[in-house]
Amino acid sequence: MRSLSVSEQSSTFRSFIATECGPPLTVRDARGRLYLLTTGALAGRPRLIAIDGADAILMSLAELEGILLDRALAKFVEGLKELPRRKVRNR
Repeated sequence: MRSLSVSEQSSTFRSFIATECGPPLTVRDARGRLYLLTTGALAGRPRLIAIDGADAILMSLAELEGILLDRALAKFVEGLKELPRRKVRNR
């Protein structure tokens, strides 16, 4: 994606999301199927919801974490422990 121009990146990203999520639902459809959409998102099936001409995505926090953070980085962050502060003495 980084080798593409900014406009190509945006269109490629939007087409990828549309492929993964399927066509956007209207707010009325989403409201009627909220439980099914939520359980589907938790199972790894994100959905797009069209709200006033803009799209919103419903996905699980674990999926978002997997996209934004590399799994190796997430494990590294979990493994970090707060180190005690060093004591500094005046000379």
